[in-house]
Amino acid sequence: MTKKYKWILVIACVISFGAGMFLPQKATSTDEQNKFDAIYSILTKKWYYANKTKNLDQTLMEQAITGMTTLEKDPHTNYFNLKQSKQFAQTLEGSSSGLGFSYYVNGDGNIVIRSVFIDSAADQAGLQQGDIITAVNDQVCAKKGADAVVKYIKKQTKKVTVHLIRNEKNKTTKIKPTAFDASVTYRLSGHVAIIGISSFSSHTGSSFENAVERAHKQGVSSIVLDLRNNGGGYLVAAQEVASVLLPAHSVVFEEKDSQGKITKTRTNDHFKQIKMDTIIVLQNEDTASASEVVIGALKAGLGNKVTTVGTTTYGKGTEQTQVSFEDGTSMKYTVAEWLDPNGDSINNKGWKPDVEVQPLDVTKVNYKEMKKTATMKADHVYTNAKALQTYLKYLGYDVDRTDTYFSEQSAQALKQFQRDHDLDATGICDKTTWDTLLEVISQQVYANEYSEDPQYVKAVQLAQ
Repeated sequence: MTKKYKWILVIACVISFGAGMFLPQKATSTDEQNKFDAIYSILTKKWYYANKTKNLDQTLMEQAITGMTTLEKDPHTNYFNLKQSKQFAQTLEGSSSGLGFSYYVNGDGNIVIRSVFIDSAADQAGLQQGDIITAVNDQVCAKKGADAVVKYIKKQTKKVTVHLIRNEKNKTTKIKPTAFDASVTYRLSGHVAIIGISSFSSHTGSSFENAVERAHKQGVSSIVLDLRNNGGGYLVAAQEVASVLLPAHSVVFEEKDSQGKITKTRTNDHFKQIKMDTIIVLQNEDTASASEVVIGALKAGLGNKVTTVGTTTYGKGTEQTQVSFEDGTSMKYTVAEWLDPNGDSINNKGWKPDVEVQPLDVTKVNYKEMKKTATMKADHVYTNAKALQTYLKYLGYDVDRTDTYFSEQSAQALKQFQRDHDLDATGICDKTTWDTLLEVISQQVYANEYSEDPQYVKAVQLAQ
């Protein structure tokens, strides 16, 4: 499976109602229905594997429905089985429980805070980006494992004692884990507010309003709105986010249905309109759907106050509705195309940035999951050799190329990496070496993301 630092979420407003599952009927009207019934009968009565297939009727119907909703013309119409439907609903909900921060694990096995979610317990307790959490109560991160400590936090109902390091000084604080919205993060960089939105979920609008209001109270008039890797969510959440920054009664987007009827959606004026002098929007190829709605609304409504930085967005200009069935499965299907306030569509085109800035190579290179028995040897071509050599180069090792050919010089560089990390220095990349490399890369990229990320650096520069 191809891995990449992205997630694409493509859905808009949701309508749920109960409906029975479609069951095969005796064909009476069309040749296609007759064909369907004939195939169904063959598979249930004559197929060799019929009595060897668990839940045969359900399996056949699930596959038939999946096939019916897999349309070349519309990749955003999909059927979700029970597991997929639950995952999709949880993603759209946007809420979580715990302290309320995103993190990575450093080389010592400790939790390092990447960002803090607005109004979470961590936010209210004053935890900051860069804080290193070494233990929670008696759960030591380096011994228990960071992920196990995070799971432990989620189960606690009383205050926990958080042991952390900030600016090389030890600090202890007590925090009670709570529910929080996991879609909006906030921090200050000098006189610039950095607000990240990871998805447009149920509480995104109110969380964003609180973030912008906090910036305003802190005397900040410039924000960087990070929408990179935000694949969308609820259109109503996009409307609410835009409502915080746009003048009252502004058009946020238009909807064009299958009959060509145009309906305009304006700002929700129950939200506070907060003026900002400068808004820099970070975007990339995985910025999609509701994120693109916000970009279009801000550019149309605020003109030169808004500057977009990064790469061209995904280009999803359609709107879906979700239908939930009684058995817990669901489907989403396209009901309309959305247009920006000027009546223009970005479907399959995306928004080009005002200032194009490419990301670091190390953050955009793809790789495939490596099998336990697989290896990469010098003087051979491998799909993962591109990522292998790109990662080694980023870490400062002397490679001579970054394509899919694994060179002898790169193998020597890999030997040095293996020595530096107490691995067998063979120059051959096995699963152990590969996993160690991925771990080190993750640590380095996250540790330096605010100083080395060219898109972020440019955005803050323009906002100052």
